[in-house]
Amino acid sequence: MTGYLTFSIIVAACAACGAVCAVCAARLVKRQLKLNRSITLIALRSTKAHYIVCMSILFTALVFTVLTLAGAFPFEFDLLLTAYGMTRWQIYAALGSLAALLLCAEFLLTVLCCAKSAVVDRGVYAALNYLDWYHVHDYIIDESKGVVVLSADKATFSVTKGMTAPLRVKKDDIPKLKFILNKNKNKFSGV
Repeated sequence: MTGYLTFSIIVAACAACGAVCAVCAARLVKRQLKLNRSITLIALRSTKAHYIVCMSILFTALVFTVLTLAGAFPFEFDLLLTAYGMTRWQIYAALGSLAALLLCAEFLLTVLCCAKSAVVDRGVYAALNYLDWYHVHDYIIDESKGVVVLSADKATFSVTKGMTAPLRVKKDDIPKLKFILNKNKNKFSGV
């Protein structure tokens, strides 16, 4: 009974997390397609090193899972067989669903690595979110480093909710960015 329960929990959790990863990746791909069809006023960049580190960790876990499925690590297979009371088909299904989850997470991180950020005519695209001009309430620009942070919260920078990650901008584009942000900040809110 505990083997079936463990199997059910693993498969259900992997299916739910994989579905969330797939939906997020699909939304990001649709957003990037909209960005490609928009008029880019200023290109923004962000640091993607943390995505690459997570991708390498997940890739290692994926290789380990596939090798366990192939029988390269009999100790882990026997552990699932004896300690959790799972049958062979349950172990194969659980490890297969874990491998599928890891592939979905890898795809999501790949989409995030390839995602572009830009200021367009309708708003600002960041890696994970899109802020139309109605939602841009305030911004901070560090001119020496060429970094901009936007806030979508009415309490501006007192909370981290609604803030974008630091986005890098070319130093030549900073005056243009200031002009665009000042012109469009709180454009429709009347504040």
